[in-house]
Amino acid sequence: MNKIESFELDHNQVIAPYVRKAKVMSVNPEFPECVVSKFDVRFAQPNQEFIPSEALHTLEHLLATFTRNYTDDLIDISPMGCRTGFYFVFCNNQEVSWVAELIRKALREVLQFTGYIPGATRKECGNYLEHDLASAKLWAKKFLDVPNDDIINIYR
Repeated sequence: MNKIESFELDHNQVIAPYVRKAKVMSVNPEFPECVVSKFDVRFAQPNQEFIPSEALHTLEHLLATFTRNYTDDLIDISPMGCRTGFYFVFCNNQEVSWVAELIRKALREVLQFTGYIPGATRKECGNYLEHDLASAKLWAKKFLDVPNDDIINIYR
């Protein structure tokens, strides 16, 4: 059985919030220079707290929207099943400091955001009633309160 990268991480040792480069992989063996990079972006301390579903869902919509204001290299944002954060996937071998700053920019927009959550209508979303902007803003602030140098250090 293949080992899953995130299952190899000692969740008892990390200190959230943080941004961690989880993996870089080739998209096609015939073109080894064509790679994607996956990042573990943790908001909540594993096995101690979790992001409520409504806030997680809202953060997913807002981060997916606002991160794209700063890069065309974003492929996907996926919430973690444990509800402690997200996986971000980018084209190319991105640096953790670049991703951390990108996420900070998007989270600053989350804090300023008022209005309708993008993609949160019945037509656009599979669970459009489950959103909580106020709670999403609290989690954004918690992340932003960590200094830049610390956010990329998972064992502070």
